[in-house]
Amino acid sequence: MFFAPMNVLRVPGFYFTASDAFACLCLGFMFLNRSLHLKPLGPGTAYWLLGVSLMIGSLLTSSLLAGVVDRGLILSMQYLFAYFVLPIVLLGRPWPETTILMKVFIGSVVLMILHGIYVVDIVGETNTTFVSGSGRLMGFIERDNECGALIALTVPMILSMTAMRTLHPLITLAILPLITYGIMLTGSNTALYAMFYGMGVFFIATITPQRAAIGITAVLLMWSGLNTPVVRDHLPAAFQKRVLTGLESGNLSEAGTFDDRMQLIHEATHFAGDALVVGYGADQYREISHWHTPVHNLYLLIWNEGGLFSLIGFLIMLTGGFIAVAFPLRYRDSREVFVCGFATLSLFAVLINAVPHVYGRFWAVPILLSIGPSVAFLNDGPNWRRKKRTRRS
Repeated sequence: MFFAPMNVLRVPGFYFTASDAFACLCLGFMFLNRSLHLKPLGPGTAYWLLGVSLMIGSLLTSSLLAGVVDRGLILSMQYLFAYFVLPIVLLGRPWPETTILMKVFIGSVVLMILHGIYVVDIVGETNTTFVSGSGRLMGFIERDNECGALIALTVPMILSMTAMRTLHPLITLAILPLITYGIMLTGSNTALYAMFYGMGVFFIATITPQRAAIGITAVLLMWSGLNTPVVRDHLPAAFQKRVLTGLESGNLSEAGTFDDRMQLIHEATHFAGDALVVGYGADQYREISHWHTPVHNLYLLIWNEGGLFSLIGFLIMLTGGFIAVAFPLRYRDSREVFVCGFATLSLFAVLINAVPHVYGRFWAVPILLSIGPSVAFLNDGPNWRRKKRTRRS
């Protein structure tokens, strides 16, 4: 979990990270100890596995017919590891182990943000492994938008853990400003709006007068801070240039590369009409595109490269995740675990409208961790809350 956000620690020439190595080691010990979780997503397992199989199968078939079998195998193996192997390793664990994994992952993200503050604000790096040429934080992921998206994905998890009393409120109050500033360092419009979305879903689903007051106060303080010259002058330069200008004018064309991405989306929508059964093959969208770059919309990218059935498979997989987090609602005291999974999964479903492929483990791990509490709830039964307090005591 600690190495999951650290893309920088990987094998040269092939996407295999330090986190992957430890996951394989863990899987091996689980196999030897006969402790494999055959239903890692509980009642959603069948849908999840069916979706992964259909998505990968269609992608492989399209790649074979397009004559790019090597790229099809590589991309399929990456998705298979992220969404088939990792659920077996991470899910189906008892509540104490689940909370430990979530805390370690959040700690790793916080460490990445602190390192980002050091390299951007103190050292002033640009055009390095961790900072882009325009001064945007790329972090351990080595990608600016993806770094911001990962930070945003942790927000519902942090808030839900606080509601579940597994994270102290004072720790949350210390982490959330860091999370917000970390997203500012990335200069990502998508990540900023994603953070607000995650917070909004959590507060709506768990609304109380006290939380409503806290949320409104936090928004007012943030907005007044952005309109205070002293505060504005100390905000990251990338945030002021790429995000704040668009927020003030209300013009999306000034918000980063919005216009360029919309052109790619229009082009991909046109190409998708010829990929209803068979796609163009893995990593082949950049070859047919006028701009020679993949469209930053996962739904359209999977449709074009793997065909419509590949997209259907991906949607079925997401459905399996939503089933896993919704099933505990049959029991009392399950709202917190439901919100944790639903807010993160729905945020992921929104985020991938603005990113290409998501086989990176930094995408899969927060999604799976957010489903973990629901699976632990189902494994412990309706008396989950009582068992949780007994274990903590």
